[in-house]
Formats: sequence, structure tokens, C-alpha cells
Amino acid sequence: MNFFDNHTHSTFSPDSSATVEAAVRTALQQNLMGIAITDHYDTDAPSRDQEFLFNPADQQAEIRRVCELLGDEMQARDFQVMRGIEVGLQPQIIGKIKDFTSQFQFDTVIASIHFVDGTDPYLGTYYGDKDYKYAYSHALEIMYETAVAYRDFDILGHYDYVSRYSPYGEGCRDITLAQFGDWLEPILKFLAQEGKTLELNTKTYMNHKGYIPQLDTAILRRFREFGGEALSLGSDSHNTLRYGDSFEKYAHIAKECGFRYLVWFKNRKPQYYKIDL
Repeated sequence: MNFFDNHTHSTFSPDSSATVEAAVRTALQQNLMGIAITDHYDTDAPSRDQEFLFNPADQQAEIRRVCELLGDEMQARDFQVMRGIEVGLQPQIIGKIKDFTSQFQFDTVIASIHFVDGTDPYLGTYYGDKDYKYAYSHALEIMYETAVAYRDFDILGHYDYVSRYSPYGEGCRDITLAQFGDWLEPILKFLAQEGKTLELNTKTYMNHKGYIPQLDTAILRRFREFGGEALSLGSDSHNTLRYGDSFEKYAHIAKECGFRYLVWFKNRKPQYYKIDL
């Protein structure tokens, strides 16, 4: 089956090397259904050189240009390119995010946690002397509080981001429902009740610092039990090398966990497609 990649970055994100044109050309070659270009809006970063900001008007103009340039090939393959944004949630900037996103029209809004308590897990500065249970549960607590406060999103991005770059040893790297259900279940219930989507971000399950985080399928099953209808697949690709990475593997897992559909978004409306494997 063909898949839609809901989470990709272009050079409108300062940490990405993929132009919009290169992204679309490459994704077309890989026989995807389409991609959403979801560039970073992360303000109030721990340091100014980590600010991830872009002008959606410029990004969307470039998406239109590329779609006009490659329109015949896109139409022949029924390939879609969606206008997206990935907003970084922090408690003190919810109003700022709402004001910013209200100025533009998007197809897809991903809400994610990147910075916690003014620190950056990617750089390792978040973990300090915290034990893994506190480090993970605190990040999940903030994720829930900010997601509820913001609400105007379609996909909750990489809920397990904090585990990607953690320094903890074997047995203390993964986020599981058994250990973190008290913090995960309110998130999953909120998403299901609000008709929002949980992301399977395949970048999380790559090798990070010599360890590959493992997906706990009990989390997916619990989301389904709460009424979650579909999952979103996202590569979180910042170059042209990983579009659709491992999507077939995780689509199989989604199906085994009781999901019949995956989803992408157009004009903020879910577009469901059947897991046909």
C-alpha cells in the first residue's frame, strides 16, 4: 500500500537541508501518497540560537510554486502536498502560538514538546540529575497540560521524544504504559475524545546514542480503547533520505493493535485511508 508522510521539514526549518522542491521530487519517486511540509515554530527557546521560526506565507508560496511546477506528475500519481506547521508547546507561550497560527491557513498542525523547563532534551541539558521516571513523567505531564491548553492541533507529535536522547541505561530508556500510564492515559483519552490523532514518529525508533527506543504497543491499544480512530505516520525527516521510513512496519503494528485506518489532513480535516496489508 501507499502511505502519507505527515511530518517532514524543509529548509524553512533551520535544522533541515531539504528544499520544498527536493522534498516533493523525492517523495514522488518513493511512491508515497503525499507529504505534509510541517516546519518548526518553536519560540522561547533556551537560547536565541535555537529559535525555530519561519514565515508560513513564504513557505506556502514555495509549496504553491513547486506544485505548479510538478503539477502534471503530481496529478498523474494523485500525489498531495499539504501546508503544515509543527508548533513547540511550552506553558508560557500558548497565547503566542494561538495568535501566530490564527494568521495563516494550514492543512496540518502538529503539536509537539521540544523544550522542557527551559532546557533541551536534544542537547542533554534536560536530564541533569533527574532519574528517568521523573524526567519522563514530568515531560508527559507538561505535554498533557499544554495540549489541553492549546487544543488547536490535529496531531500530537512524538509523545516519546524525551526518550530519544536520554542518557539512561538499559531498561530505563523506553516509555511504557505499565510505568507511565498515570501520565499517558490522560493524554490518550484527551486525544480520543477531541478527535485528535496520535503520531507514530519513526525517527524515535532509530539508533540514538547506541540505543534504539522501543515502541510499547500497549500505548497504541489503550488509545484505541479510548476511541482513537486512526494513527498518523511521520518520518520527521529533515533531509531527503527518510520519507516514509519504516511505514509498512509500523502500519502492520497499528493494524495488530486494532486500527483499521491511518490518516492525513487537508484543510484541517481528517482524510482516512485503510491499512491494506
